[in-house]
Amino acid sequence: MRIAVGSSNKVKVEAVAAALYLMKINAELVPVEVASGVPDQPVCAQTFEGARNRARGSVKASGSDVGIGIEGGICKYARRTLAYAVVYASSVSGEENFAFSAAFSLPKGIVELLDAGMELGDAVDRFFGTRDSKHAEGAVGYLTKVISRRDLYVQPVIMALYPFFASDPKLTFEPMD
Repeated sequence: MRIAVGSSNKVKVEAVAAALYLMKINAELVPVEVASGVPDQPVCAQTFEGARNRARGSVKASGSDVGIGIEGGICKYARRTLAYAVVYASSVSGEENFAFSAAFSLPKGIVELLDAGMELGDAVDRFFGTRDSKHAEGAVGYLTKVISRRDLYVQPVIMALYPFFASDPKLTFEPMD
């Protein structure tokens, strides 16, 4: 079995590898760069769309059995700006499922940089005086000092993938639009 990841970002690839390990799924993991089709900083529903586009695109680009798309996004709710990730899984036969990570509030200084047009990774780099955080600990790692970006992605990857590997015939799902 081949499973594609719609990105060559090391953190995303490692998260999928960790999820497959925990699920005891032996698969060839194929990182492939595909376009998300959404802005560099997806907002709210764009995050779902970008993850779905990456999942579908990775299957087509790699000839894999299943594609995984991971997209980080932001959304405003209750006077807070939240960051989170959406994970889509898409099969070569068109089956799909999705899940999303825990969401966490961003501090005012990062929100001001986002509101000025920066992408979250760049805003985190400027705020914390670091470089390339989106390929490392990410905002969640710098803010919590406990949860890495990779760790944030592992659970939603598992939740997006489980229907593809469920052996229980009662686990059926409606087709997605």
